[in-house]
Amino acid sequence: MRRLATRLTASVTSAALGLGLLVVTPRDVLASAPADQDQQTTFLGLEGDADQVGALSDAIRWDLNQRGMDDGSTMTLAELKLTMGCADDDLNCFAQGGQTLGSSQLVFGSVTKQGDDYFVVLQALDVEGSELVNRIERTVPSAELDEAELGKTAASLVDELYGLAPPPEPEEPDPVVTAEPEGPSEEPSDEVQYDDGPLVWGPYKPRPGWKYAGLGISAGLMLGSLGTAIATTIMTGENGSATKDIKSAAEDSFDDEKTGNDIDPDGPDPCAAADVRPDPDRPNEVANAAVTQACIKADNLKTVATIGWIGTGVFAATTILFTTLLFVHRDKSQAAAKLHRHRVGLGGAPTRDGGVVFGGTFSF
Repeated sequence: MRRLATRLTASVTSAALGLGLLVVTPRDVLASAPADQDQQTTFLGLEGDADQVGALSDAIRWDLNQRGMDDGSTMTLAELKLTMGCADDDLNCFAQGGQTLGSSQLVFGSVTKQGDDYFVVLQALDVEGSELVNRIERTVPSAELDEAELGKTAASLVDELYGLAPPPEPEEPDPVVTAEPEGPSEEPSDEVQYDDGPLVWGPYKPRPGWKYAGLGISAGLMLGSLGTAIATTIMTGENGSATKDIKSAAEDSFDDEKTGNDIDPDGPDPCAAADVRPDPDRPNEVANAAVTQACIKADNLKTVATIGWIGTGVFAATTILFTTLLFVHRDKSQAAAKLHRHRVGLGGAPTRDGGVVFGGTFSF
């Protein structure tokens, strides 16, 4: 009897679990099922000037996270464009940035206010193939972006993006008789508008690892270039070792047994005097080979010094950039987008006299 009761209990439990699985809706299965472990999806947020951009972006990120489809990266599309130097529609450049992040797919979009409604565009980019997997467009009424409906709207957009549900049927409005407009209608602008909210500075968590890596590499290269530039500049200076080698070689020319190769070490240009070709029939022979070799070495060191100063300027600019990205983060505002919109840039270039000129750009 005891064994019979045990088997009867197990059978009832199994049947109850089976009935429970039958009543679970496909939506519940999707929400609880983990995403493909090899699929790393990075959500880059939404861009636009509408007042619901931040709220809808957060709702979509939360929905992707609940499905196990978000890798947790906080990088925005504006930060990706600024870091990689991408144009607004350069999908190949976006894909290269996704490879740097270790992503398999990038999801991003935009929101534009159109009267009382919002025009939402959501795109999924395959990183390996550098092509769009899907792109959806939907006009969302403002009521569907209220706090009570926001989660449902975000889930519906994600379902449509991944083909999990058909797009909602648009409601046919009542016919309204309107007068013909006087003049051509304005076409919607393709230019991306950015939020003019305040920049958010300070530490935050989690910080993406690529920002730390970029800062460390650029700072290391800047210090290396600076050390090389300082060392070679000192060597080619008035009291540097390269200058002393030229003077020493010129002084030795008076003590050797050769005639016609004496070079005045205190002359206006010992290098030019040593590089004279005394015999036209022998163009490869110079007045003093030792002094000429010392001069060539000094010229090479000056070239290295110039390259070092240029590298210092370039890597200093990238260090400033990565430092800014490390302490600027998006808090329902487009902080990095403002830098991108205003085209902030730094650079350096050598001058003819061996110096370096630094400059920057800023668009108002």
